[in-house]
Amino acid sequence: MSIFRKLFSNKENGEMTEEEFFNTNYVKGLINKYKKATTLLRPHRSKDAISTHESKFGGQPNFAGFESYPCCDRCKMPLNFVLQLYKKDFPAFYFPGDANLFQLFRCPNEDCPDAYSREYDHKMFHFFFNADPSDNKTFIKPEFSLTNAESEVPDCYLKPTVADDFPTYDDFEGNDFVLLDKKFSEDLSESFMEKYTAIQNSKFGGYPSFTQSPYYPICSCGKTKDFFFQLSSEDIEDGVAFPPSPDKWSAHGIMIGDVGNVYYYVCKTCGPQTIESYWDCC
Repeated sequence: MSIFRKLFSNKENGEMTEEEFFNTNYVKGLINKYKKATTLLRPHRSKDAISTHESKFGGQPNFAGFESYPCCDRCKMPLNFVLQLYKKDFPAFYFPGDANLFQLFRCPNEDCPDAYSREYDHKMFHFFFNADPSDNKTFIKPEFSLTNAESEVPDCYLKPTVADDFPTYDDFEGNDFVLLDKKFSEDLSESFMEKYTAIQNSKFGGYPSFTQSPYYPICSCGKTKDFFFQLSSEDIEDGVAFPPSPDKWSAHGIMIGDVGNVYYYVCKTCGPQTIESYWDCC
């Protein structure tokens, strides 16, 4: 019997250890083929207000790019500020042209006519600006009355971490994962997926951590759009939020459906006008 055949007969008898499994050429090849760098934003609740010239979740944003307080274009509710990222802090993020500031807002109205579409649970608004971080405007948020308004996002500073990211089960190409399952035991293939899968955090780069079937939109030019950002309900590490928060899921407090994510895509050839989002949840 050849060494190759003996190796895989051992696994059928349950004799291969996890260490031996992860050191096989097939598994090493899969890891090298699919590994991508992702930046986890890792929001941490802040006791103090964070400056508008910092990258952050929640609090007060840099309003320099606006003429008035931004409101939902459908239900007219004043938006909740979610996130801003400066190019000075995250040069690897997608910034088109001369933009140096990315901002994300969210409609607080669960009953907005545009809520719970294919794109998002609550309607989302993204903006790119070329802004001097030291500039700002002051706007008073318009008063509104909603019985089921989503809470504002508290000030959260970021502790970004670069990590290796891998696709979810359905995102593997062709028979790559099928062969893994056939060559090795079901327990070992499950061990692979536990260790090498998409990270469920707010992040940019890497892979979407789909909770349902994968979705990659096609641009009108015919190219598949690139995934570039994910807003997640579940910014936790080893089951603990950063730091533990009342909702037990994330310091920013946003719950997307039932512990879901909103994914952002762009065709980098055609530009920022092609940006679209998609969401799913458990």
